[in-house]
Amino acid sequence: MVGNITTIITKINKACDDLDFVSARVLIETNLLKLSEAKQYRLLNSNGRVLIKHVLANSKEETSENKLTRNDLLTIKKINEYCSNFDISMLKRTLKSSFDLVQRDDILPLLNNDAKIILDNMGALLDVHQHQ
Repeated sequence: MVGNITTIITKINKACDDLDFVSARVLIETNLLKLSEAKQYRLLNSNGRVLIKHVLANSKEETSENKLTRNDLLTIKKINEYCSNFDISMLKRTLKSSFDLVQRDDILPLLNNDAKIILDNMGALLDVHQHQ
């Protein structure tokens, strides 16, 4: 196993020296657990170290953050349209099925001003004043 990891580290260093960061990143992602150990990490060159930090930071962001789906974005678009057109009946129907979506922190910047005002007055935005 030790010979295998040193070969991988050599390949990563060579790829980083050749500015082939795609291959280096693939090697790092497939062997992330071993390479994140201190003794293996020290064997990487400076570009390899920066790349492994970048891969680790991206993996932490992806796991901690729930991504919006296409349906979520379409629902937000419809909410914005209903609020701009002042179509309260359709807005209420949409909010029945997507009330949890409106409560998320990352949704507030996606809402237009009309939607923020109407949803706040309806009581759908619980913590809107803390965010603005």
